[in-house]
Amino acid sequence: MKDINISLSGLDLSFRMAGKIAAAVAGEIDGAEPVLVAWHDKDKARMSPTIEGGDIHSRWRDYGESHGGQVEVDVNGDYDFIFAAGEGFEGLGRSPYVNVRGASGEEYVCQLSALHDPKHPTEEACVKLEDTGERGG
Repeated sequence: MKDINISLSGLDLSFRMAGKIAAAVAGEIDGAEPVLVAWHDKDKARMSPTIEGGDIHSRWRDYGESHGGQVEVDVNGDYDFIFAAGEGFEGLGRSPYVNVRGASGEEYVCQLSALHDPKHPTEEACVKLEDTGERGG
């Protein structure tokens, strides 16, 4: 696996921004669209995939290495990302579902074939998403 360390200063780097930078670098290294296999947010002690009972400091890396990870990118020593080359993955095509935001800001997942107006989610076509207060990365 190729190990890349990126050090940036002058930015208040978020997990999302670090992920975009890491993906851009990984894509340039392999010359293919990178697919994120595993990640680790050291400051918040989070990892993906979440593995119950796994060591937060290494289990995500073990998973990434054993699931096709080819490039590991460390951003500022705070965030780690493992990528695989995307050309080995089959595309799924267009999804029959779409995310829609209602007039009051609530979010829905709607079935495209039953949704007549994407600006007006209906009970027949959509399911309202519950806000858990958590935001993924």
